[in-house]
Amino acid sequence: MEQMWILIDSGTGLHVAWYFWLRVLDEVNRSTRYSTPFALLLLEGEVEAPAGKPLRQLEEAGSTVPQAIRSTDLGGIIAPGRVAVLLTHQNAESAEQARDRILERMTAAGCNGVRWLPTLLTYPEDAADIATLLTTGWGQDAPAGAEADRSA
Repeated sequence: MEQMWILIDSGTGLHVAWYFWLRVLDEVNRSTRYSTPFALLLLEGEVEAPAGKPLRQLEEAGSTVPQAIRSTDLGGIIAPGRVAVLLTHQNAESAEQARDRILERMTAAGCNGVRWLPTLLTYPEDAADIATLLTTGWGQDAPAGAEADRSA
């Protein structure tokens, strides 16, 4: 019997969560082996003015991410209203610039009443070990050095 593996979410065009985290683990291994930095941009959607179906609004807003990131970045839908972007070979400074560029492009593409709350985590700046970086991120769980910018 043939099985099909779904890698891309049909509603947003982003990678599904299991595949996204598998690719993040690949980047963790590469980063550790070659001592290269990387960053994770975590985006949590907040519906500002519900217009009937908030989950549909979040999905439509999430569909702006693939066009807002570089071809070398990897976007994934983690949960309804939660999107993550893996920024390879990005130190803290370049990751901050990438975050601003991505949010600007998403806003220009129209997010349909959704405001994105970004959290930027960089390795090795924000976590002494990879496990700490990958198990934190949203809300109050962010590591002490992580930037949780709620002014987007």
